[in-house]
Amino acid sequence: MATIPPAVTPSAAPTNKSVAATGASAFGAAVATIALYFLGGNTLPPEIQTAITTIITALVTGAAAYFTPPGTNEAVVVAPDGSLNMARRTP
Repeated sequence: MATIPPAVTPSAAPTNKSVAATGASAFGAAVATIALYFLGGNTLPPEIQTAITTIITALVTGAAAYFTPPGTNEAVVVAPDGSLNMARRTP
């Protein structure tokens, strides 16, 4: 098994992708609220409103995480036990 290179240290800090996804989830919820307003949200059952909000929020969040590139000093490394871990390059 490969080990973590000495120039890379494990990190629990949020990555660029997770920060982008967090912001996008708030944006997605706002977009869903506006979309429901224009779709006549008052006439839709609450369950349908919730489902539409969830779908739009999930799509926007997923797109933001997918299209955001990793940071220049972020890497995915294989730990001694074979698991994949997020790491940051150290100077």
